Amino acid sequence: MTGGRFDFDDGGTYCGGWEEGKAHGHGICTGPKGQGEYSGSWSHGFEVVGGYTWPSGNTYQGYWAQGKRHGLGVETKGKWMYRGEWSHGFKGRYGVRQSLCTPARYEGTWSNGLQDGYGVETYGDGGTYQGQWAGGMRHGYGVRQSVPYGMATVIRSPLRTSLASLRSEQSNGSVLHDAAAAAAADNPAGTRGGFVLNFHADTELGKKKGGLFRRGSLLGSMKLRKSESKSSISSKRSSVRSDAAMSRISSSDANSTISFGDVDCDFCAMEDHVDATTTETYMGEWKNDKRNGFGISERSNGMKYEGEWANNKRHGYGCTVFPDGSKEEGKYKNNILVRGIRKQIIPIRNTKTREKVDRAIEGAQRAAAMARTKVEIANSRHFMKSANIQELIGGDAYDSVF
Repeated sequence: MTGGRFDFDDGGTYCGGWEEGKAHGHGICTGPKGQGEYSGSWSHGFEVVGGYTWPSGNTYQGYWAQGKRHGLGVETKGKWMYRGEWSHGFKGRYGVRQSLCTPARYEGTWSNGLQDGYGVETYGDGGTYQGQWAGGMRHGYGVRQSVPYGMATVIRSPLRTSLASLRSEQSNGSVLHDAAAAAAADNPAGTRGGFVLNFHADTELGKKKGGLFRRGSLLGSMKLRKSESKSSISSKRSSVRSDAAMSRISSSDANSTISFGDVDCDFCAMEDHVDATTTETYMGEWKNDKRNGFGISERSNGMKYEGEWANNKRHGYGCTVFPDGSKEEGKYKNNILVRGIRKQIIPIRNTKTREKVDRAIEGAQRAAAMARTKVEIANSRHFMKSANIQELIGGDAYDSVF
């Protein structure tokens, strides 16, 4: 084996061992104009174990195979660090990605560079999600636990910051942000991460209310009273508020460019009269990063909803219990009770609605139990894999090359 300095036509250089016209042994290779550098061991022209620094300043130290990151390694990218396994250039099968300046982190399984399988995500405000993932999004069964309302992240920008945005991450260290326009259409300014239960209505309720008043008939009045609910008219504290006091629960991620993972991607508009110590927990089904299917959401102040969900909203049949102990049951559409259960009004229809509500509550309770089971699986894998990776990355075999 020979060695020396070799200059390439594109301006890059290599200094180190050489065999049969290929880098072999230990050596340092730099890109054109000295931008980008790999330092470590080589085998017949391919990196084996070593560190690479991109022109942007992002770094990777670890194992390689056929020119791609493969095996154990540590990547530092901006304000983020990933420690764990790599597979053919992508994050996987198990690893930890954490912020260097906030509590935000994800620890769990990966596939093709995205969270997939079981994992635990901690957000910048300290809130958590534990459970199943698919394609970089919460999907399956899981539990979302908020921090106290007064400590929850206030989100004022429509851009994405959830770790789910990792699906837009490129292998060379750059990050592509999702378009803000689509998110802005759904996300009201000023929201709290992890809170989706509220007393406010969608703006559509105001339009529906006005239409019923214009009818001026007894039938119209009956329909108005029937469609009212504590979940849709600010707890009846002030009927004068109208649309100004109404706000929507977003159906998509609330994200800003602060840093990926600083906040969760579920939230509701900030409410009046919510105690700063109030917390909220959701246990149940998730689809494409949102509460979808059956689930239970409960606040520490006694408010609770059991039933069906769609896009982070109460949608379908279910039951809401309010802090004062009162409750409403029936069919919801985008957080609004559109068919409630009332005494002595169309008993046959009430019976059918009651059966559907009961089935929805049972489904929500089963989903919550399944979510708790998935959390146990996620945590058990976390302890086993984390210990193995820490032992391997901290071992003498890894440290000896740096």
